[in-house]
Amino acid sequence: MTISAEVLETEALSLPKEEKTRLIVHLLESLEQRSGSNSQQVEQAWVAEANNRYEAYIRGEEQAIPSEDVFKDLKADDR
Repeated sequence: MTISAEVLETEALSLPKEEKTRLIVHLLESLEQRSGSNSQQVEQAWVAEANNRYEAYIRGEEQAIPSEDVFKDLKADDR
């Protein structure tokens, strides 16, 4: 028996945040495996992105956000 994408989406959206996150990670990993990317390529892409963001911060194009504020906002989103 096959579950339609709409039914699956409805069920997934009703999951608690922690389970949604786990599902998202698994789905993304499955896409990465299919696209032929490997963990080294993914890591290099993240390092390049981190460097770009750091350089933008140094140039004054981005602002730092204190971790306390980030976690406070995340906790507020859980409600």
